[in-house]
Amino acid sequence: MAAILSSASDPSDLLRISDSNIPYRFDQIFSATGFGAKRLAKNRLKLMKAIDPLIQTFLSDGEKVQFVSWGVEYSFVEQFFMGLWAHLINRRALVFTDRRILMIQINSRRKVLDLKTQLRFQAIDKFATRTFGYFGLVLRNGNKFNITGIPRKDRKYIKDFVTEKLAATRKDAPGLGIENLCPKCGNKVLGFPDRCNQCAQAFKSANKAGWLSLAFPGLGDFYLGHRWLGFTEILGAMFAWGAVAFPFAWTTYSEGGPWIVSAGIASAVFVFVHGTDCWITRRVGFKGIYPEG
Repeated sequence: MAAILSSASDPSDLLRISDSNIPYRFDQIFSATGFGAKRLAKNRLKLMKAIDPLIQTFLSDGEKVQFVSWGVEYSFVEQFFMGLWAHLINRRALVFTDRRILMIQINSRRKVLDLKTQLRFQAIDKFATRTFGYFGLVLRNGNKFNITGIPRKDRKYIKDFVTEKLAATRKDAPGLGIENLCPKCGNKVLGFPDRCNQCAQAFKSANKAGWLSLAFPGLGDFYLGHRWLGFTEILGAMFAWGAVAFPFAWTTYSEGGPWIVSAGIASAVFVFVHGTDCWITRRVGFKGIYPEG
């Protein structure tokens, strides 16, 4: 299968393949027509080539990929506190199979990153498209899941496909919501254990990431693998201490004033800068399973 995708220079090459053993429905994946469809299909093919080795490992016996797209998991809280970094961390390849939606963390160059999750259709209560490329899923456990940045031509197909699957699974027992997968073997991971119970892959700790960021902002993100974000946060924290807390402390030291003001300013910097980064880093750490090594 990898050879078939890697050797395809154009999506039309795949439409000629009719092997039932191939886990992709190329006729549906490349079904878009009209203006911009050719460019969209080429981008989709590039993404499929990047994620195919992982998909081959994660698919169950007989499971078929019906559609592939991409988008960004949206969280107002993360967008507010992290800005552009939230967009970069939450970019996802969306793989719609006949059983579930696989969500694979990717970067802007379509490289596969650490987080892999799944959402079974039995876990979805309802689906509704929104403006500006958003679509929202209300899960049967009461949680909400929002994706933005889905290509315009993909939205209608996804809406029709998911709606059909919801009708077919409505009477099934509810799913567990968004489920974390082991980044190495694809096994479903319950909670946040130290390692996978199937392949023994060790996992990073969201709590440890939070404590590191409390010690000094950015360290937790370095631990999770978000190096550029961590570097930016370290610079921001150094500026906060150097431009806010240190001048008050120096003035108190040089002029012999009361230390209570300087201590209050330092405490405020620690609580606001360190505390906020601890909270948001821990939140990011609990978005999925980060592998050690």
